[in-house]
Amino acid sequence: SSVLFRPDLAPEYVDTEDQKNESWAILFDEKYAGRLGIFDSVDGVMAVVGSVIDAENPFDMTDAELEEATELLRKQREILRFYWTDQTSVEQALASGEMVASYAWNSAVVELKNQGVNVTYMNPKEGIWTWVCGLSLLADGPGDQDKAYEFIDAWLSPASGKNLIEMYGYGHSNAKSFELVDAAILDNLGLSDPDTMMATSRFFGEIAPEVREKYIVLFDEIKAGF
Repeated sequence: SSVLFRPDLAPEYVDTEDQKNESWAILFDEKYAGRLGIFDSVDGVMAVVGSVIDAENPFDMTDAELEEATELLRKQREILRFYWTDQTSVEQALASGEMVASYAWNSAVVELKNQGVNVTYMNPKEGIWTWVCGLSLLADGPGDQDKAYEFIDAWLSPASGKNLIEMYGYGHSNAKSFELVDAAILDNLGLSDPDTMMATSRFFGEIAPEVREKYIVLFDEIKAGF
């Protein structure tokens, strides 16, 4: 997960040879009031604000860190175009220029670039956030176990990984998948060097139930104007 933005509308956040300018801070930049978006989720929001304030663990902030994060999120609320729950609204707003930047997932990059929209998926100086999904086989689950393994094997194949990368812009667990994708496509998606990307990214962590509940209450209050 990262910032998807219009470099033609916010050129100061474009990286140069001499300076790293891509930053989560754009989502709190008052210069772009009314033209910013963020995912309506405590996981995403706390990861982002935690990055900006340099929290040691955004998924379990100290009282002092949470106080700083809360103040920043209140300020952000006043300059957001919207909190989004469906990524299509982000894609449409960025394509029209209604929005300059938003938290977004990889698939929006593919969709907008296929439309010819000038967008960049940031590798923020504070770190890009990486999440990992997988398949689970229930020990006592119904159905044919052999078919379940066939399904898992199909998902793990290089060909499936190639389609996942090209169609949705997501990485894949099989390194051979990347070898099947044109180098220009990988570069365009920021996946030309998956090893380095994984080594330098930050991984979403677990939020303990009691911390999650505290985050949810706080985020709901902020969105409600408190």
